[in-house]
Amino acid sequence: MPPLRLRNREVNTVFDLLGGKENDITLSLGWACCRSDQFAEALISHALPGCTSGIIRSIDLQSGAPADASYGHGGFTDIEIQTQFHHLIIEAKRGWNLPTTDQLKKYTRRFDKMTRSSTLIIMGECTEQYASHRLPQRVDGIPVRYVSWRTVSQIAHECRQKGTHAEKRLLDEICDYLGGLMTMKNVDSNLVYVVSLGSGRPSWCSLSWRDIVTTKNRYFCLFGERGWPKEPPNYIGFRYKGILQRIHHVEGYEITRNGKEIAALIHEIDTRLWDKSNKSASIPHFVFTLGPAIVPYKRIPTGKIWGSGRVWAAIDLLMTSPTISGAREATSLRRKKS
Repeated sequence: MPPLRLRNREVNTVFDLLGGKENDITLSLGWACCRSDQFAEALISHALPGCTSGIIRSIDLQSGAPADASYGHGGFTDIEIQTQFHHLIIEAKRGWNLPTTDQLKKYTRRFDKMTRSSTLIIMGECTEQYASHRLPQRVDGIPVRYVSWRTVSQIAHECRQKGTHAEKRLLDEICDYLGGLMTMKNVDSNLVYVVSLGSGRPSWCSLSWRDIVTTKNRYFCLFGERGWPKEPPNYIGFRYKGILQRIHHVEGYEITRNGKEIAALIHEIDTRLWDKSNKSASIPHFVFTLGPAIVPYKRIPTGKIWGSGRVWAAIDLLMTSPTISGAREATSLRRKKS
């Protein structure tokens, strides 16, 4: 079949005809839920573990509060699902943006808490762990749940195995559509996150920065703040003394909330000193477990990278380019072409 384009944009699924904005995602997800009870029920079961969804009575898209509502304006919801047991409001977000508590408070006015259990469900691109640190557990007494687009796609894929032929086609399309929206693509799987590693020893640890990496096979950084990654990289590269020194595969990671949790993983950290002298003490951190070092076979200088700057580069380009900055630029060019 020939490729289909809409205003110079490639169309791979019927949902791509709408586009990739938040309203388009809302309409696409609502249509999929309406056309596949199995998919809708699986989404509800995932968001409300241990609960029975019951018969789905209505699915409303972008519904405004009634004009005569005594509780004031309840905002315009993305998706509202009412079953015989539950009243659910789904807020669909594009990218890593999450709704504010004030926005969610508008929606709580719409629930009739006397007749059904009420839940706010947020859907977005960020991971569940990232969202758990940034969303309240409850708003005005209403539980808040988060489900990532990646998880929604996995649920759709699982449902297609048991669906009718029509459902399988529909769920294949929604999986492809959501996959096209997510920024974390397979093309990124061999990217290395290259960071600068200082030579000194922090006041709250008996090990130097480099010793933490080379002797403990650990590295930690802020979780999704101040330009640090929101998802764990597959590889981390360390540069110091003006060259790329080593690359490690990330074997595992933890997300810690305070110095006590970091010290449980890196025992040389003094929790008391961490809390006293570290300005980022109360911000969640990634703590990575590193695999064996991959040492470059040649000298790879930093190139044009400022001070402690952090860059992404494909591992093959990083190992073969004359400089780290050159690998970064070649990687950017490759990703634009992909």
